[in-house]
Amino acid sequence: MSEKATLILLAGGESKRMGCPKHLLSVPGGTIIDSLHGRLSGLFLETLVVGRGVCFTRGSLRTVEDVRKSRSPLVGIYSGLCAARTDLTFVVACDMPFVKPRLVRHLLFLAAEVDVVVPIVNGYYEPLCTAYRKSAIPVIQESLDLGNLKVTRIYEHLCVRQVAECEVKHFDPEFSSFVNLNTPRELGLLTYLNRKTVRS
Repeated sequence: MSEKATLILLAGGESKRMGCPKHLLSVPGGTIIDSLHGRLSGLFLETLVVGRGVCFTRGSLRTVEDVRKSRSPLVGIYSGLCAARTDLTFVVACDMPFVKPRLVRHLLFLAAEVDVVVPIVNGYYEPLCTAYRKSAIPVIQESLDLGNLKVTRIYEHLCVRQVAECEVKHFDPEFSSFVNLNTPRELGLLTYLNRKTVRS
């Protein structure tokens, strides 16, 4: 993967079930954002943390405020794409701490001539572990203007490379990249992060 890209970490959402902002959850070595940045940033020119009123300061990270009032991952994607210094970006939700660098590298590699590269797992798109180009901005803007906030709706109007589950499995056999943390009880999964994901 030789093309420079931007990592977009989505820190939006109300985190009602978790009870606190998920991007500030503690893991060994810092926060989930620190962990994701530490494992993935080597693939990218820059890292953006995108959300509304994001309380997060690190010298090597740049925070970006959501540019729309609607609460939706699509707003975060749009805000990140508009702020990115590169044409190619990779979007990850901040509550997905087990994303595999080798999977990310492969998805970026597939993005040569498309607007979006999205994995499919269990028959569903995984839009928050996906590569996007700035060419998607006009379609996202129109969708937001119309009040359509579902991320996968934009795929109908873009050139999309779908990555089948069997292909994803080659780079992430356990599909741990798509596990997200929603409740305090699920924080126990962070032990798995220490044992298996940090080195992959």
